[in-house]
Amino acid sequence: MRNLMLAAGISLLLVTACSNASKPDPSKAPDADTPTVAETPKVSDTTSTCPDDGPRFEISGKCKGRAINYIDEPASDSELDFYNQATGETCRWELMETAFATDALLYQGVVCGANKASLELAVGAQSSNLFLVTSPFGADMNGSETPVAIIFSADPENPTANIEYRTREAIEDPEMKDACTVFPAPADAGHPQGSYFVDVPEDMRPPVDDGPYALCGPYGFNGDETSYWMVRDGFSWFIQLGQEPVGVAPGSFKLITPEAK
Repeated sequence: MRNLMLAAGISLLLVTACSNASKPDPSKAPDADTPTVAETPKVSDTTSTCPDDGPRFEISGKCKGRAINYIDEPASDSELDFYNQATGETCRWELMETAFATDALLYQGVVCGANKASLELAVGAQSSNLFLVTSPFGADMNGSETPVAIIFSADPENPTANIEYRTREAIEDPEMKDACTVFPAPADAGHPQGSYFVDVPEDMRPPVDDGPYALCGPYGFNGDETSYWMVRDGFSWFIQLGQEPVGVAPGSFKLITPEAK
């Protein structure tokens, strides 16, 4: 498993982009007393106080039987057909959690027999990466270099400002930097509600017959894979799922502040 860096790194994510998409102010970095990710509060009392007498999550302290109520967009069982056919198992969605600095990230992952999808956060100075570490297909993903999500800050007054800034920052072609713009994802794209993508205006897009295209850099629209942006819980999430399902439902991502012991 990856060793997590100091949570001081993720606190830099809270430096929101200005509404004109200016660079975050490094002067707002926290002091040296910022707790590390390893110090995430954990609820260790095993005595059940849940209404259904069931267990609680270790990090958030939420009752496992009821925590699904915190999820705004639960995953659909219709999505499980792919995993059932691929594994020969009867798969299901399961609510899970992983440490997110001093918070917990609730999410739904696919479980197929003894195998499941699970996530882990790696904290960086300007962004954090959410990696798939185990797969419902039985693979150990600990060596994967491609994160499922790259997480930046979000300006509450202009939620898409940092999406545009980060995307343009990564574009090498000077002409494309100004042309690439944030658009709401189409309703029929199958992405979570309130998703975005960064692309050139319609009159600059190649003809459909030319096939998939990607003109706006690594964080822009890519017609050859599933990738998009979400803004939720104070962060900008660049989701990149590749060409086939990986076993997690980004629409279920929810940050939870742990309950006091």
